Amino acid sequence: MSEITIVPMTADNFNEAKNMMERSFATTMEDLPKNGDADDHAQELPSIDGIFEKPEETPLCFYMDGKMVGGAVLIINGDNSNILTLLFIDSKCLDKGIGYQAWLEIEKRYPQTKTWTTETPPCLMRNIHFYVDKCGFHIIRVKDPKNEEAMFVFQKTMM
Repeated sequence: MSEITIVPMTADNFNEAKNMMERSFATTMEDLPKNGDADDHAQELPSIDGIFEKPEETPLCFYMDGKMVGGAVLIINGDNSNILTLLFIDSKCLDKGIGYQAWLEIEKRYPQTKTWTTETPPCLMRNIHFYVDKCGFHIIRVKDPKNEEAMFVFQKTMM
């Protein structure tokens, strides 16, 4: 498999990254339970609009063989307790190990990290499998467990 290259998201690659992220999350949303209207979950999709106005967030793009294959948004904290806000892979590239390879590159890029934290809905088993079984995260709590928008919170200790 070719290597993943991580580059900062910029105005030049933003639109491609945004479109790819929206397609990726739309594919993921197909795994959500169908409650009522088909458009119910459309408003829940994450957005990277305004990302360059958020200095605390680090938006990245992943490239393989010169082609964008995904991206991520990180929050790198001074105490090295960092947050993976979102990670997306081109829906055409799923099940090829690209997400895992990209995650390993993120870990290499931020070797000072003590912990990584992220979250995902409990109904997205593909995401849970990825974070727990592939990347080594542990579920540390359920955020808003009585809410239908509950989230599993994951953490990975690095040091």
